[in-house]
Amino acid sequence: MSEYPEIVSKIVADYVQRLSSHLSTIPARERDDFLREIQSHIYEAYHNEPGDDELARILSVLRKLGEPAEVVSDRLPDAIVRSGGSRRSPLHIVGAIVIAVFGVPLGFAGVAVLIGGFAALAGIVVAYYAAASSFLLAGGILSFMAMIRIYQPELWDLLVLRGVIEMHGGPGEFFEVLSPGSQGAALIVLACVFVVFGVTMLWLGRFLVRGIRFLLSLAFDQIRQLAGKTRQVIHQPNAPVAEPRNISLRSV
Repeated sequence: MSEYPEIVSKIVADYVQRLSSHLSTIPARERDDFLREIQSHIYEAYHNEPGDDELARILSVLRKLGEPAEVVSDRLPDAIVRSGGSRRSPLHIVGAIVIAVFGVPLGFAGVAVLIGGFAALAGIVVAYYAAASSFLLAGGILSFMAMIRIYQPELWDLLVLRGVIEMHGGPGEFFEVLSPGSQGAALIVLACVFVVFGVTMLWLGRFLVRGIRFLLSLAFDQIRQLAGKTRQVIHQPNAPVAEPRNISLRSV
């Protein structure tokens, strides 16, 4: 890029410096790429801005671009996603979005809280699908035991004798009075119940994932809106305070 006029160069340098101050927590490579992108945008916009007054042109460009804090919040996520896409690194993109979307408006303490919340939601999903898988696994084991009871009663008796299979309490007493075929049938019915529970949980799991996805998208939108309102309040000029009027009292 060619040189700006001196006064324009100073204004652009000051703007870039203020922009850079909002990127102190962003990784160096992403920070440098973002600053170069904004500088290129300013350069092109300045040379395409009509008028002969150099000062008016650069001030118009920067006014249209917005305050540095707004530029960082609005443009940084897309810039980092593009950077991650060029590297073909999904983890880089996800981490960059978290930093860009939440690290800028909330600070990294807020990012830590959000990551903890995301981890909790991920734990819920993992626990849910682990429970569904446990039902399916139990159904498979019970089906296998039913086959042993029906077709290999000697092996069943050996497993009971060795303590591999144990039945206690009321269900165990009820189970013992049944014939081997009835015991196998009972195990098959119980296995079907577990499998139905597991399959139903897996089918309902998609609604759980959709619900969590909706909550996350809603949280993202609310945080972005809150951050935008906060920036407006911070950058809004203070209202002038009315000076007290001098009141003179005349004696009647």
